[in-house]
Amino acid sequence: MTVDTDTDDCDATQSPPTGLMRDIFRSVNSLMPVPFTGCRIHMLAKAERLGWPITTVFKMDTDGPKPTGVWVSALYEMAEWQGLTASAMTDLHPKSGRWNFEAISRLATGNNWLDASLTGQVCGWSHPVKLHVNIDYWFPTRTLSLSIDPMFKNCAFQVLQSVTDRLSLGVNLAFKRDTTCGFSESQLRPNLVAKYAGPNYLISGRLKTTNWATKLAVYHHCTDFLQTGTMVELNPTSSVVTTRLAFRILSDTSVFRAAIDTNGIVSSLWEKRMGDRMAVSLSAFLNHAVQDHYGVGIGLSFE
Repeated sequence: MTVDTDTDDCDATQSPPTGLMRDIFRSVNSLMPVPFTGCRIHMLAKAERLGWPITTVFKMDTDGPKPTGVWVSALYEMAEWQGLTASAMTDLHPKSGRWNFEAISRLATGNNWLDASLTGQVCGWSHPVKLHVNIDYWFPTRTLSLSIDPMFKNCAFQVLQSVTDRLSLGVNLAFKRDTTCGFSESQLRPNLVAKYAGPNYLISGRLKTTNWATKLAVYHHCTDFLQTGTMVELNPTSSVVTTRLAFRILSDTSVFRAAIDTNGIVSSLWEKRMGDRMAVSLSAFLNHAVQDHYGVGIGLSFE
């Protein structure tokens, strides 16, 4: 079992250089720790069925002295066939009947390729509560994306164009159907995005034209061992500005993430690989804005 110590590629010459619009803040988001409380145990097993590799994970999490339940996850990966690759993932909570699923496929056509994904969540074994479809078509210098939410009747069309080797500009046309009013009264919500990739940094921004809310992120690849990120969100409607600072420290066998924001929330996550089949993780967070709101966690992973 390995600890994910891969750095995010902020090189503007990746193919295609544009990427996906919904991923323009991914580099900074990857620095943010995802803390947990209590104990967490993951057991991973790999097998091969019908020629497909299957990865199964048993998860037990606690948020205090008692376990909150056991999750069972499975990942199915299909080998490439005539330019087509696919995978499917399920995440099941047997006690409550809640399960998540995701299916991803990619079809390569020369220098272009087509991605399609389906994600959803089901409660009580048979009652869907979330369903989302993404279709992405990649050109060498442009990506076209269509996102559909059939349950809440939302959809979005996105175009991200590489203007130069370093600068990409895009527009997101999101249509939100308000079921309480007529079709003509539903809202069209256009957003503008920009991304600039420097030699060792990445600047991303988004502007919502409906309320002029702005989000700006700066990712800096200081060294192969240290990366930092800053994210600023401004909402003119509520006159609220939120700033988050994060960093990540990498070594050959461990990764440490920490973040702090202007809301008084401090969080950290340390993951360490102990040999080939075991990893340990330590987590902590503190919310200064809420009294007695803090937590620590320890996790073990086995393969």
